[in-house]
Amino acid sequence: MEYELKDIITIGGIFLTFAVGLAGLIIGVKNSKKTIFINSVTASRTKWIDTIRNSIAEFCGLTHHFSLTPLADPEKTHVIEKIDRLRFLIKLQLNRNDEFDKKIIKKIDIIPDLADPKKINELEKEINELIELTQDLLKLEWEGIKEETKKGNLTKKQKRVLLNKYLKS
Repeated sequence: MEYELKDIITIGGIFLTFAVGLAGLIIGVKNSKKTIFINSVTASRTKWIDTIRNSIAEFCGLTHHFSLTPLADPEKTHVIEKIDRLRFLIKLQLNRNDEFDKKIIKKIDIIPDLADPKKINELEKEINELIELTQDLLKLEWEGIKEETKKGNLTKKQKRVLLNKYLKS
């Protein structure tokens, strides 16, 4: 059986169409998986940013309030319990092996010991430093989210550039 040139071209076209379609399918599935992963990580990181921001704000507010406001014993006990719970919650949301997170954890550990009206200046200084550290960390996370949505997973070099840009020593 001999094929004419038009038959060979038709069969070649069919195989080429199949190959292009298969390649498109593979690339589409790969891109879809990447997009789903990035969306999942981005949503989780955005939720973490909100959680850590709210926890630190409440921790600072309660500690400052406790320091300046005379409270009855039952209310005082309740506020202390809440401060302790927030302190542990915040520490659980941070990486104890990260140098920058260690700075925040150190502030979280120091601040409750300063909740005395006689130490208000020192307390306010430590709270302000904690807030600045947290702002830097949250800015880094937000910029990391934006970069990952553009580029996908960041390389170590790209992460280092972000760290140097947004985290003060």
